[in-house]
Amino acid sequence: MQRHLIKSVLGCGLAILLLSSCGSMPEKLEVSAKPVEKPKLTLPNADLLKMREVKWVIVTEENYKQVFADIKKSGRPIAIFGLTDKGYANLGLNFSDIRAYVQQQKSIIAAYEAYYKGADEAISKANKEIQESNERAKAKQGKVKKRWDIF
Repeated sequence: MQRHLIKSVLGCGLAILLLSSCGSMPEKLEVSAKPVEKPKLTLPNADLLKMREVKWVIVTEENYKQVFADIKKSGRPIAIFGLTDKGYANLGLNFSDIRAYVQQQKSIIAAYEAYYKGADEAISKANKEIQESNERAKAKQGKVKKRWDIF
């Protein structure tokens, strides 16, 4: 019986020792979280578009002599760049395609802008949550007691 009692006492003592060592908490709880920083997107400004005047002259069988005479008077060399009716239509279609392309690029730029603004807001929110968590952890850190201090 005495042997059984010694085993019980030793077993309980060992159990208490193990539980007390597992139940202790460090005096200082270290929480480390740093804000997330997103690199800034740096793009050059686009050049200002300055359109130059273009003067169109329609040359026909009826007015070509007058057009040539006017060009001679101005002192410019006579050179005519001509378009057929099909070429003129294609020129108009090309300008229309360029306008559509510019609109698509504006949409893409707007999407990037919305993405980066949304990302900035999300990062700011996450950083605020990290800061609040750090503050809560520091406030609780002073309240942390060792397991055996409770008894």
